[in-house]
Amino acid sequence: MHSFSKALIGSLFILSPLSAAMAEDQIHQFPVITNTVANIVEQDSQKTLAAVTVIDRAEIERKQFNSLQDLLRTVPGVTYSNTGGLGKVTSVSIRGTGNRHALVLVDGQKVGSATLGETAFEHFPIDQIERVEVLRGPRSSLYGSEAIGGVIQIFTRKGTQNGIKPFASFSYGSHETYQSNAGLNIKHDNTWATLSLAGTKTQGIDATNIAEPYDLDKDGYENKSASLRMGHKFNDQFDIDASVLVVDGENEYDNRDLPWAADVKNVHSKIEQNIYSIGATYKPFDLWTTGLKLGRSEDKLDSRDGYPSVINTQRDSLSWLNTLYLNKQNTLMLGFDYQNDEVSGTQAYAVKERDNKAYFAQYLGSFGNIDVQGAVRQDDNEQFGNHTTGSATLGYRFNDAIQTYVSYGTAFKAPTFNDLYWPGSENPTLVPEESENYEIGFKGVISNVQWELNGFYNEIENMIAWAPNASGNYVPSNIDKAKIKGAEVSFNQQLNDFVWNINYTYQEPENETAGAHGKQLVLKPKQIFNASADYTMDKWTVGASVHAEDKRYTNAANTEELGSFATVDTRVTYQATPEFSVQAKLANMFDKEYSTNYSNSTLYNQDGRTAWVTLRYAMK
Repeated sequence: MHSFSKALIGSLFILSPLSAAMAEDQIHQFPVITNTVANIVEQDSQKTLAAVTVIDRAEIERKQFNSLQDLLRTVPGVTYSNTGGLGKVTSVSIRGTGNRHALVLVDGQKVGSATLGETAFEHFPIDQIERVEVLRGPRSSLYGSEAIGGVIQIFTRKGTQNGIKPFASFSYGSHETYQSNAGLNIKHDNTWATLSLAGTKTQGIDATNIAEPYDLDKDGYENKSASLRMGHKFNDQFDIDASVLVVDGENEYDNRDLPWAADVKNVHSKIEQNIYSIGATYKPFDLWTTGLKLGRSEDKLDSRDGYPSVINTQRDSLSWLNTLYLNKQNTLMLGFDYQNDEVSGTQAYAVKERDNKAYFAQYLGSFGNIDVQGAVRQDDNEQFGNHTTGSATLGYRFNDAIQTYVSYGTAFKAPTFNDLYWPGSENPTLVPEESENYEIGFKGVISNVQWELNGFYNEIENMIAWAPNASGNYVPSNIDKAKIKGAEVSFNQQLNDFVWNINYTYQEPENETAGAHGKQLVLKPKQIFNASADYTMDKWTVGASVHAEDKRYTNAANTEELGSFATVDTRVTYQATPEFSVQAKLANMFDKEYSTNYSNSTLYNQDGRTAWVTLRYAMK
């Protein structure tokens, strides 16, 4: 039987033992879950005219996620490809787009490498996360470059209770994996702060599944991090906040024994990621709020192999946002963004710095049962000049429980420093990748079940691809095109003691490039399925999750593929006291052998069956 079909059957098997309890449980009113990622201002996610998923700290702990990428792949339309387990290079795809098409914010600060144009999801510590908001669909009209597939907004830890509240956790798992976290939540009157320290260390697994030309060994990983988030509210008109996240990691990986590569075994790389931000919000009048935010993100990569290299990138930003509340039904937002990217290291880039200035405006309006949204943004980039993006959304509320919307949006992705200026392969004439997206959505609540149905169509042009020129050197060009269409459906329900959710995505990520026209995009599956359920009985909570993905192709010609797969996780929590709990998790319990990545004739391994035990404490 097809692995994807097995997942559907398996999900019913997981949910069925809990169905009797669900039938007897009392209906629980859904809490209002808000987000800021869709329109910058805070909104009820159930009423937002966009596809948004929010995962908070409570869900992170209940489902016992061990990494950010495992959290993200439970979101509709999201998959990832990984190069060999925890801490290894991970690329995230939203609705069939590439890793470089996902904009990532940490406490409002844009992050990612200016040379690669991508975010290193594998190094972001799960213990430092308070909540994650995922917007599926374009948002360049608000955020600028990169927001073609979607936006992922991450918030670091923040406590809300008065007093000094320590928290800590310790996990031990397979492959001699240790994860630890300790911190303090502090709140007194209008001042708050959260300090958190976290660490991960694992022997890992052998990243590749062949002995030659790679090492037969375990490829370990170590990560240490610290975060500080604080703020003060002076009065009802003025408040400030600041955050710092520092990540230091070391990664082992296998080295190719090729004629042109140095024969160095047990090679490794060192990684540093530093993210800083400070902001202030002032409300001089009831109708006007203005906010200023300064930030910096740093990525440092030190590769230790036969050809050692150091690449440092730094992104400084300034954002000024003005929100005008014309009345209860109409809001106008006007903003200015400035960003400066700078690179340094062992590579001799012809250009090492560039800046980008942008002006944007957004209107949110309601007229009876009709909602209207529109946004436009003008980016002025030092390298490629001006670029304009926009979006328009029309929504209709049938009643308080059901609404629909249609939207159109354009987006772009600026060429990276590697694309433009990599020594020997530079192409400074590159233009931005561009996209047009159409979407229709329905969402509502029926019999206490939240549901959502979305259809999307996305065309991407001028995609940058690297290919050999007449001299045999690989150089980037604006040659690729893609067309992605699909649909997502999700259901979730929360009763007093029972929580379940299911989502399914079908997409057709097609290559429109000459020579591969109509073929499926590399490493992008057509079908994605998730199901999860948790049931609480007194001090015990038991739960299980299913994740399944369709096959994915590893080359543009679609002649080689990685098979479909389904994995099942089970978990249990014992709440010994209101402050102390013991957790256990069995991931991939049927020991499914699968892979999410194949490149350069190399198949990368994924974890088989793994077990985890966690001790958790949080003062109430």
